[in-house]
Amino acid sequence: MKVTTGVFPFGIGSDPFNNFQGKNVNGDHIKNWLYALRDGNTTQMSLIQQEMIMSQPPNVNTLISQYSQAQGHVSWKAITTIGAYNESDTTTDSFVEVDISSQGPGGNVTGIMIWHFTTLSGRILTIELVGGAPRAPLQ
Repeated sequence: MKVTTGVFPFGIGSDPFNNFQGKNVNGDHIKNWLYALRDGNTTQMSLIQQEMIMSQPPNVNTLISQYSQAQGHVSWKAITTIGAYNESDTTTDSFVEVDISSQGPGGNVTGIMIWHFTTLSGRILTIELVGGAPRAPLQ
């Protein structure tokens, strides 16, 4: 007997940003920004960040050198929408977890990044890396 879930692995017909749909949130800019970070696309990230109201938006080149697959030498394993919360000022706070791994001298190291996005009508106003730490392999 075979059991199927009807869900494909990440990247094959599934979109972790569908959770935004039911909350009147347009997750396209968040999705595009994260995918640009993963792929090391400075142009795409810079274009999205032009809409931000932060006095000092995150430095695109620094983020790409640390967290992209190409330059940061990390593998993105999964992207999970933790939650999206509508606020009284009509903005939406969204939290997204990115599971990553990297090859270290002692073996494979895994970790997570937790990103906080504040959006208004789908437009990203602020971005903040609020959590994340590498986890050493179990001995």
